[in-house]
Amino acid sequence: MGKKRTKKRDSAAEYEDLYSDMDGTFAFIAGYTSGGAPYGVTWEQVGIESDLPFDEKVRLYREQLTAQDGMQLEGVEELPFD
Repeated sequence: MGKKRTKKRDSAAEYEDLYSDMDGTFAFIAGYTSGGAPYGVTWEQVGIESDLPFDEKVRLYREQLTAQDGMQLEGVEELPFD
């Protein structure tokens, strides 16, 4: 019989799966080198401390993106889609 995973572990793994383009070092993983090393934008480059818990970094990053999207949309006319 397999080991029973705890609910906390299941939700943590599920959360990390949702954000597979991020990790403890990178806020956005753009790709991987031929040797398998990730490259992209670090947490520090987006203004978030890297020593925060992963879920806190993700929350702050999403807040930044939401704020940026709101600012970019100001003054933009609605597109004429039918």
